[in-house]
Amino acid sequence: MTIVFDEFELDPARRELRVEGKPQPLQPQVFDLLLYLVENHERVVPKQELLETLWPDTIVTESSIQRGVSLARSALGERGPALIQTFPRQGYRFVGKIRTEKKQSRGLGWQPRYAQSGDVHIAYATLGDGETDIVVVHGWIMPMRAMFQHPKTRAVKEALSTVGRVIEFDKRGTGLSDRVKELPSHEQRMDDLRVVLDACGSKNAILFGASEGGALAMLYAATYPERVRGLVLCGAFARMTKTVDYPYGYAPQEMEKLKGYIRGAWGRGASLRAIAPSELSDPDFVDWAAFAEQEGASPGSALDLLEMNIRIDLRALLPTIRVPTVVLQAADDKMIHPASGPYLAEHIPNARYVEAPGDDHYFFFHNQHEIVDAVRWILSQDPPAPEGDRFLSTVLVAHPHGEMDDDAWVTEVQRFRGHAVRGKLQAYFDGPIRAIRCGVALAKGAPVSFGVHTGEVVRRGATVGGAAFGVAEAMAATAPAGEVRASHVLVDLVPGSDLQFKDTGDSVPIQGREIAMLSVQVKS
Repeated sequence: MTIVFDEFELDPARRELRVEGKPQPLQPQVFDLLLYLVENHERVVPKQELLETLWPDTIVTESSIQRGVSLARSALGERGPALIQTFPRQGYRFVGKIRTEKKQSRGLGWQPRYAQSGDVHIAYATLGDGETDIVVVHGWIMPMRAMFQHPKTRAVKEALSTVGRVIEFDKRGTGLSDRVKELPSHEQRMDDLRVVLDACGSKNAILFGASEGGALAMLYAATYPERVRGLVLCGAFARMTKTVDYPYGYAPQEMEKLKGYIRGAWGRGASLRAIAPSELSDPDFVDWAAFAEQEGASPGSALDLLEMNIRIDLRALLPTIRVPTVVLQAADDKMIHPASGPYLAEHIPNARYVEAPGDDHYFFFHNQHEIVDAVRWILSQDPPAPEGDRFLSTVLVAHPHGEMDDDAWVTEVQRFRGHAVRGKLQAYFDGPIRAIRCGVALAKGAPVSFGVHTGEVVRRGATVGGAAFGVAEAMAATAPAGEVRASHVLVDLVPGSDLQFKDTGDSVPIQGREIAMLSVQVKS
């Protein structure tokens, strides 16, 4: 929502006051004061209300408010004193005539298009037509249509569309995309994102991942760095649940409480109201949260997607993210542990950390300007210097216990969309499930054992290598013929598949720590 009066434009999403189209610098507190008075122009706003609403946790004197009003009037030029009037012993009122409160979005008339990912149709839409693509990856069941309908969330996307083309989509099982009968895997969701970007002709995009959507954005950026200009993470996390070595996640009883709500009261909006506590006093927001929950997924789908989120663990893969990254975190986030953002920033190489005040999990309602600023910061950075071709991949290494059919090896690797390394019984894949299935298919009745691991791969011309191959080779060498062994790092990436894993009791060293090996079986 951009508020227009006389020659002025007040843009909450970009936090700008524009005079005849030119930005007028304002201190953050002065901007908040002016915006609040304009939004409440139909009444006199008491000084105490300004104190309690705008600076609830800060000591601000009455003289500071008077100075703020004076600066706001100065920013409005000669007409400032007339536009912001003082009512002695009462407060202040903005009396300018607002000509329009909404600028219609450009290019998104809510006629979604569809990209086909296997047998599943993925709904997507675009806004704007800039040279830079900005892909919004929402969390959990958040549907894009609901995010477009709320004026504040729509305003953020409109602000982003002044920077580039915004691409938004509904993940499989949510919103306008096809409902699915099986729990989706990370691999399938990466495929879905890839086909959407292919349908849009996007070659190099900035990914904005919010909440659980951050996991998909991080995996995609690590796997396809050549297609990602940068990464913005907002309220994201490396792992959703608490462990001995990761105290920042949800406890089991908290997850059970959420599951109980989904089973018994889904559709009332309680699961989404926590994304923006700053809006809970607004009845329209409460109604919108209920609509978004209903629009997002059925109770069964919500439970399935929650189960996948519970299994997310990207900690071992964070160092493989090498694109410019900004981590946004609310200081008092009520939906995830506030330490989740600092953890990501510490473990993603050269990530920039931005902590904003407040407890909103989603920055689409409060602190919206941080999203736009983060995108602009990424665009201001020079692309990283090439370090060879480094990317996240799942590698498969064969250890022959007898004669190995090289032709069968290459044929199966290609059937599962993998790339065979020339002259070696090694291959790499853009998805862990495909790599495991390839190993399982080759191991049937053959005198060969296999190791599978997810890690960083380096490709320089025709030469392909990296530490991931060494780990997989060590696992393959310990396995009996006909068995496929996988690292625990990989197992954390395949929830939703029909694969089963059994702890072997063995481990291999990875970067100074022992990683458990598991044998792989396919559910019958």
